[in-house]
Amino acid sequence: MKDFDFGRLWTPELHPAEVVLRAAVIYLFAQLAFRVAGRKALQRWGMPEIALLFLVTTALRKSIVAEDASLTTAMIALATILALDRLLTVVTFRWRTGADAVEGPVLRLVRDGALDRAALSRARISEDELLSRVRAHGRERLDEIKDAYFERSGEVTIVFRS
Repeated sequence: MKDFDFGRLWTPELHPAEVVLRAAVIYLFAQLAFRVAGRKALQRWGMPEIALLFLVTTALRKSIVAEDASLTTAMIALATILALDRLLTVVTFRWRTGADAVEGPVLRLVRDGALDRAALSRARISEDELLSRVRAHGRERLDEIKDAYFERSGEVTIVFRS
């Protein structure tokens, strides 16, 4: 067992600029990877998704801080990730094109009762899955739907005919 060294806790091995760059690159890569994975996949958080999230964070940790175990490096990396996340939140809130790029556009799956198969395909939702979401609202048929949207959150919003 090593003696406790309070100074070692705070002495970084990596230059702070390198930590910021590493954290930024990994954060942006993770955003891109999850964007490619799709909103539908991330909308449901079951055990496989939680395990994936844990494994991703474990795999990416060393890419961000390497072998540097100092608290200073950890705080710089965390502050960088939180700052980038805040920046993306502002971009997606203020500009629709930013929200479309970061989170994906809202897709109209059904327009006036007619399925848009291209939109279903882009959202990776089958007609059967859409029908299951209709049944969750106590309805059974597509002709009862006026419009349906695949939201940025991965949820499906259904507007029924009156």
